[in-house]
Amino acid sequence: MRQLCIQLLLCSIVANGQWNQLANFPGSPRDESAAFAIGTNVYVGTGTEAGGVPTNDWYRYDGLAAQWSAIAVLPATPRYDCSAFVPAYPDDGYGYLFGGLDADGPLNELWRYDPVNDSWTQMTSLPAAPRHAAVALNGGYIATGLLADGTATSELWHYDVTTDIWQQLTPMPGTPRHGACGMNGVGYMVVGGADPANNALSDCWSYDAVSGSWTTCISLPEGRYGSMCGLAAYDLLLTAGATDDTTIVETAFMYNQTSWLPMGDTYPGGTRRGGIMIEGGSGVPGVWFTYTGLGLSDDLQRHNDWYIISGAFSVGEHRAGRLAIHPNPSTDRVWLELPQQWTRTRYALFDALGRCVMEGWTERGSALDLIGLAGGRYELLVRSQDVQLRASILKTP
Repeated sequence: MRQLCIQLLLCSIVANGQWNQLANFPGSPRDESAAFAIGTNVYVGTGTEAGGVPTNDWYRYDGLAAQWSAIAVLPATPRYDCSAFVPAYPDDGYGYLFGGLDADGPLNELWRYDPVNDSWTQMTSLPAAPRHAAVALNGGYIATGLLADGTATSELWHYDVTTDIWQQLTPMPGTPRHGACGMNGVGYMVVGGADPANNALSDCWSYDAVSGSWTTCISLPEGRYGSMCGLAAYDLLLTAGATDDTTIVETAFMYNQTSWLPMGDTYPGGTRRGGIMIEGGSGVPGVWFTYTGLGLSDDLQRHNDWYIISGAFSVGEHRAGRLAIHPNPSTDRVWLELPQQWTRTRYALFDALGRCVMEGWTERGSALDLIGLAGGRYELLVRSQDVQLRASILKTP
């Protein structure tokens, strides 16, 4: 069973697989910026420029035209160390900017950007202490962060984009922190960060939004804060960041669901802390882009470079079609809609921690029994010959 699960997990085919440099970010070189993606566009703004001066300008990178343009300035004080997210279910077409730090201290403001009207609207502020360097997870989750008195928090809050209401959820276990990495993969992950004394942390926590519970995941080989992380060419990647107050690095780790593996490839721009990594659409089914750039290097220079790496299904997968799941979410069983030419195929089901919880063979029109599985998000992988498809399943209690 384990051999099959590993085989299915590792057989993804990556298009390109290398970082390529694009036109530089048109704003001033900066670090501690925020970014969110809506469709094929990526929006980048705020941050600190030369001399540690905060900013409130914003720019859009058009993934189809491969060019930058200025958008509406945030109508608020210049700030940095903000957190940004987009809704997960449903995607309402807006981007959200939370918190950060301005000249007067931490903030608890929430701003919504409307790309159609190129305008910002202030929403309901977080009903708790202002904070910066928090983790934002798509779907409206804000975790951890640094407060005005220098203490860190483990709080988790959820913002409902439909009601404009905040709700406090189960706090993250472990050391209160700031500057951690947030990953939107199978479930939600918060990795690394620093304690209030800036000691780098290496632990990893996974949040299940259905059960409202946290579980430990595999720790990094070493502590990191201010790193860039996300899904890059099928791999969950954490790269660069700081290991202490004076050491900024360029090395990277890849998460293979069972461990963090050191990568031979380093961050494309060299040593870097406080940059961004963001996944955006490409406009082509089965293909997506991950962008990275900006940040502070170990010579204390701020940067405005911008890179891309692409992820794609193989040519065979494009021709094969798609894997559809229904009903989804489900409490007991789901039916798999396989490509027309597939009659019988291997499958493996992974939980939010990357553990293979079910595997075997399935046929077109058959159901997958979820009874006995805990509520949460799972990743299903199916394979026929050299073609692999994947889809997420949400199991309700």
